[in-house]
Amino acid sequence: MKIMELTRVQKELRKYSSPERAKKQKRFFKTGQGEYAEHDLFIGVTVPDIRKVAKKFFYCGYHELKILINSPIHEDRFTALIILTERFKNDKEEQRLIFYFYLKHFHCVNNWDLVDVSAYKIVGAYILEKPKAAQLLKKYVRSDNLWERRLSIVSTLALIQNNQFSWTMRNAKILISDKHDLTHKAVGWMLREVWKRDNKIVEEFLIKYYKKISRTTLRY
Repeated sequence: MKIMELTRVQKELRKYSSPERAKKQKRFFKTGQGEYAEHDLFIGVTVPDIRKVAKKFFYCGYHELKILINSPIHEDRFTALIILTERFKNDKEEQRLIFYFYLKHFHCVNNWDLVDVSAYKIVGAYILEKPKAAQLLKKYVRSDNLWERRLSIVSTLALIQNNQFSWTMRNAKILISDKHDLTHKAVGWMLREVWKRDNKIVEEFLIKYYKKISRTTLRY
């Protein structure tokens, strides 16, 4: 098997790796057989250290970002997403390119933390500027892919933060019947964020649909 040469970013990340921490991460992120992250690999780098590396390589090129986001190593993909979200926030001229790069490689955003750290900062933020782009949420909310369904609700956090609740409430209604616990958690999280700003709309939703809402969603 041919060993691929590591990029500069990957070499830097591995300076912070810990085999012991990697073992704990594999258990925490459910990488066992049949679990949601069965094929995910970890090298044991903390989020603060990932952010440190991302900051150092903030201006790395898209060729390197493509290698990172397609890596089988979780921390490589996480680093790519941190770089993309920070650049999206800081460079309006690059936002459209980042948005489409993200969607093209979304199959690599395949764990809940990867979705949560990036979806609302890229997709949600882009929809705020380009409301027509919100139509993609209609597609993702009914996807067979768990992470696309999670994106369809988590990305609305950017809208919630700007007091726009319609997409959150629409997709929450669809996802309350979802079969996966990770979706129920995300729905509960977003409903809680809406409630902080408009408790009436959430309370009316809960009263209307409480028979269908999972305990997990209610707990969140």
